[in-house]
Amino acid sequence: MQIIRKNNKIEKKIKIRSDTGKSIVLLFSEMNDLLWLQGKIPDLLNRKDGIPVKSSDFSTVLMVQNPETGEIFYFKEFHDRGMKDKLKKLIGSTRSERAFKAGQTLLEKGFLTSFPVAHGLEKACCLVRRNFLITREVPGERTYQYFQSRFPLPLSAQMYAEKRALIHAAGHEIGRLHSMGICHGDLRVGNIIINGRGSSAQFFFIDNERTQFYRTIPERKRLKNLVQLNMVLLPHITKTDRLRFFNTYVMENPVLLSNKKSLIREILRITRKRHESKLFR
Repeated sequence: MQIIRKNNKIEKKIKIRSDTGKSIVLLFSEMNDLLWLQGKIPDLLNRKDGIPVKSSDFSTVLMVQNPETGEIFYFKEFHDRGMKDKLKKLIGSTRSERAFKAGQTLLEKGFLTSFPVAHGLEKACCLVRRNFLITREVPGERTYQYFQSRFPLPLSAQMYAEKRALIHAAGHEIGRLHSMGICHGDLRVGNIIINGRGSSAQFFFIDNERTQFYRTIPERKRLKNLVQLNMVLLPHITKTDRLRFFNTYVMENPVLLSNKKSLIREILRITRKRHESKLFR
């Protein structure tokens, strides 16, 4: 085992061998010394352990359980989406490393995400062949599932008030995210896990490999995230709800007050265009 320091963070580095003799490098923080994972990695890479979880075409996700504590973890292997990913592995960082670092930074800045336990890679002939990330399970449900299970239609007056408080809370949290210069790489509602109710709800931001940090978030990045959120199609979310979210969001970003209406029009224009393009695919 080797102790290393990266960006003033202490990590432990372990090298192990797969059944085929390939070198596997596993890095994890000192505070989360989960050595039981060492023996799991080769089997997870070979799909001999873990329960498959639905994921995109460019990743494989497996759920795995700590046999001693019963705690749930997720193993995510990233697959190259094209030549750009292949080149980045040669001259830069892997997707798993970027996701690991982004998760750490979000937590440091006071936001919630699935805790990044470890990231690793498999090498052959000194070249990175495979890369993966391990995170802890977080409580709650993805946005679509949360609304469908928590808010069965038609809503009672009590549930309507709870939904309104939840949307206000979401506006504050995502507004705070942007006010601190953070742009999520893919802020679809499927990448937000909600836990709790109403104004006390917690929001976990997942799939952070493309999350970026700026001194001030660029307006095009802000617009991208707001359109991604506005793409949600749920009968529970009305036009009034969307406006309520945006007004609360602006409270965290008062610099937007002067061009608030034009920003709303632009969000609606791009959202409409994207919905129309999906209809004709």
